[in-house]
Amino acid sequence: ERGLTIWGTEPNAGGYEGYGYSEARGGYPLAGAASVADVEGFDWPDPEEFDYEVVAEVLRQAPDKARCVRSTYSVQQDSSSRESAARGSGVQQPMREGAWFPIVCSLFNLFGMEETLVKLRTEPMVIEAAISHLEVFILEFTRRQLEATRGVADIYWYGDDFSTQRGIMISPDDWRRFVAPTYRKVFELAKGYGLKVWFHSCGTFRPVLPDLVDMGIDVWETVQVHLPGNEPEVLKREYGRDIAFYGAINTQQTLPFGTTEDVRAEVRERIRVLGQGGGYICGPDHTIMPDVPVDNVLAMLDE
Repeated sequence: ERGLTIWGTEPNAGGYEGYGYSEARGGYPLAGAASVADVEGFDWPDPEEFDYEVVAEVLRQAPDKARCVRSTYSVQQDSSSRESAARGSGVQQPMREGAWFPIVCSLFNLFGMEETLVKLRTEPMVIEAAISHLEVFILEFTRRQLEATRGVADIYWYGDDFSTQRGIMISPDDWRRFVAPTYRKVFELAKGYGLKVWFHSCGTFRPVLPDLVDMGIDVWETVQVHLPGNEPEVLKREYGRDIAFYGAINTQQTLPFGTTEDVRAEVRERIRVLGQGGGYICGPDHTIMPDVPVDNVLAMLDE
């Protein structure tokens, strides 16, 4: 239905601009699912319902630099063109809530965060059934997207948030059982089209970072190096030969609250460590929020 997410929910169901998975937000269509049959009966999205050619059209209009196709979607509004809707999906602009195709965060959008984490332990078959449907959709959506942009894109962006700033939200064993197999298939699909894989994931998840490297990610975003477990020297030493790092300039502390010289000093230090020998794309470790002084943004870019 026009104006709703692919899950049939409002795109901004509550919280900060629709972000978050609190009970107050609501809008979890599988929150009451008690069986695999309930999952099977859900109206899962159909890859046929998307316009893939417009992604290639938008990418061809982009500057002559590395072009990135993102695992995101947008709902075209009555007043928007196909191209503006595609740009709004994250092709050239930041994505909106509900506009991407992760595994863990999609489960959160379907069941709610708490319900998902509980069901992983108490009703794993229900979660596995949902992941099976997600995987079928994501792989076919991705295949069509990559086929439409063959020869136009250089990078494939995919992401999922399964960690906090203290560590991974599910056990590494459950991560490998429930979500890693789908990630691997998505990455292999992108690699088959000759693309680099750019993977977004917030927080710290060192126990499974080697798994992601083994799966073939080429770039890790966001690299919040102020978190325990994400020490830049360790990351560079252990993974710098295999992946590039994007981010690492602190959007929680240095950018909003530091001086311009604080920002410049942090940029220099990150380049010194993460950029040694290449393999570092310097930038903010997440979205630059409205409380960041413009002078600090300019100082980061200039430095």
